[in-house]
Amino acid sequence: MMTTRKVVPVILGVLMIMAGVYCFFTPVETSTVIPFVLGIAMIVDGIGRIITWFDIREFVRQSAWVLVSAVVSLVFGLLLAFSPVLQMSVGVFVIMLTGWWILALGIIRIVHAFHLLRIKRASDGFGFGEMIGSNWWIALILGAVLTVFGLVVILNPMLGLGVIGVLLGCGIITAGVNLIYLGCNPWFL
Repeated sequence: MMTTRKVVPVILGVLMIMAGVYCFFTPVETSTVIPFVLGIAMIVDGIGRIITWFDIREFVRQSAWVLVSAVVSLVFGLLLAFSPVLQMSVGVFVIMLTGWWILALGIIRIVHAFHLLRIKRASDGFGFGEMIGSNWWIALILGAVLTVFGLVVILNPMLGLGVIGVLLGCGIITAGVNLIYLGCNPWFL
């Protein structure tokens, strides 16, 4: 039987999963409100973890730092959800950071592709090195695609909105599943 203390994290987890699914299927719309959605997710996560912390402490000795991290999530979530200036700043930052991240991944893939090619050439056409380096061109193509996409997002952030919305949706779904797991965990009767 689930107690009220266990029901709240489960309900919050279900709400987070629903929000994550919405973000996943409406990525462009989500991307324009990423800071607000992120703030709400942080608030829900903070409240859920605070409730869980108090529930767990009766059975398992907990570090106060776990509670502090939940309170920090709650405070930053409140700031982000209700400050238009922070929302605009975070929105632009998230888009640009994602573009730079994709660009860095692309460049690293290209460098890795040439490393694989060197391994293949050094293997004299047989052995383990041949197997490792045989698909170097796939890493090169993927690196080139990521590099171009990263540059496009950096130079035209509006095109990167869809990707960011999908990534945010996946993250919120994961946090919701975590809350449900904590609420349903049999350790905390």
